[in-house]
Amino acid sequence: MTSTAEMITRTGSRRPRPRWGDGAATGTAGALKEALVGFARRCYPLRYLGLMMICGILMKPSLVDESASLAPLVKALTAVIFLGLVLAHLARRAALSATLTLFILYRLAYLPPTLLGDGDLLNWGYASVAQVSVLMVIELHVGADEDSRRRLLRVLTDLLLLYLMVNAAMILLGISKDAAAGAQFSQPSYLLGIRTRVTDTIFPATMLAFLYDSTSPRRWGWRSVIAVGSGLLQIASLHVATALVGTAIAAITYVVIALRPHGRGLLSMRAVTVGGLVITLLVVVARIHLLFTSLIEGALGKSLTLTGRTDIWDSALPILADSPLLGHGINHEFGRFVPGADGGLWQAHNQYLQIMHDGGLIAVGLFVALLWVASARMDRSSCDPRARAALTSVYAAMSVMAVSEIYIYNMALFILIPFLASRVPELTGGPRAAETGPIDRSAVR
Repeated sequence: MTSTAEMITRTGSRRPRPRWGDGAATGTAGALKEALVGFARRCYPLRYLGLMMICGILMKPSLVDESASLAPLVKALTAVIFLGLVLAHLARRAALSATLTLFILYRLAYLPPTLLGDGDLLNWGYASVAQVSVLMVIELHVGADEDSRRRLLRVLTDLLLLYLMVNAAMILLGISKDAAAGAQFSQPSYLLGIRTRVTDTIFPATMLAFLYDSTSPRRWGWRSVIAVGSGLLQIASLHVATALVGTAIAAITYVVIALRPHGRGLLSMRAVTVGGLVITLLVVVARIHLLFTSLIEGALGKSLTLTGRTDIWDSALPILADSPLLGHGINHEFGRFVPGADGGLWQAHNQYLQIMHDGGLIAVGLFVALLWVASARMDRSSCDPRARAALTSVYAAMSVMAVSEIYIYNMALFILIPFLASRVPELTGGPRAAETGPIDRSAVR
């Protein structure tokens, strides 16, 4: 006796009619779901806007923090995104990279002193979740196809360029909020914060624009032009002397590396990591900047105290000496711990001093290890020379500017440098780093 299945196989014409109750409804719903998911995957605008929304929540502009309604909403959405990313990593069984592991340990180093000092645990938790989520987004896209990796670079670039253009419009139109730090230091605040904080976005945005344009045969793309043009406009309009120094360093470093694209020796990212530490010690401890009086007071128009920063460092060092190993934790004053002449509190105005206050020498060591591992992977890779020049030049500029500024607070976009450096070969379509072994062609088809 011939079975129904055999008859269908032989003739191809006899198909049983679907009846409600035998799974037909479930099959229809499943097919509809698959069709919708497939459409979403094929629809580039939806995927682009979805990723843009996620990155915008994780890297929100400073002005959002000043909104009583938006700030808690964004924090809640950040927690939801983090949970989704964790589940995605577990579903893919993705191994933790060295960069992600070190960054998690670095953020955990702040936890003990924050707990012991009755610090701002919520601030630590939110900042940790948001920053780890950014790295997880990058890690997930690295393991995807080439279109997904390129989309990530495009979204990150377009998001920061959008921030820059809106911020530039606010400056030109005179639209701002008052950021009062005492009556004596009241100053305007824009989308990206006060004038010295605008540079937190200018340099990473320029780096990303050059990285994205390095994936195309054109030497200059319109994103690079917008990043450089809007960045210079805002630096000149706001008269940020530190950013002028950073711009000069970035330009010189970019040209030199472009002429010697292999990035070895003093042109490597590891050399920049060491150089940033050495310059910090020479300026903060040895005060070597006193040898350049004419340049500082003449060309830059700043005092030898670097607008009071040396006084802040002098007051900060004894406080750091009280708990050098663990630090004092992240406090409820957004990192402000140095008594000022006006009676208020100030941040350390130096990246390493601030890290040492918040997490001690343990956090400093893990932070340097993170930078070193990411730099080493970048140096061993064979990525596009333009991508190497963009990353190294911005890294050099921000390492020098970090002597008198802090880039781990506010939008904390400095973390994009080690995040992207550790994965730039895959993101830009170049060969993988040497230590990763044979290339998996299925992952970079």
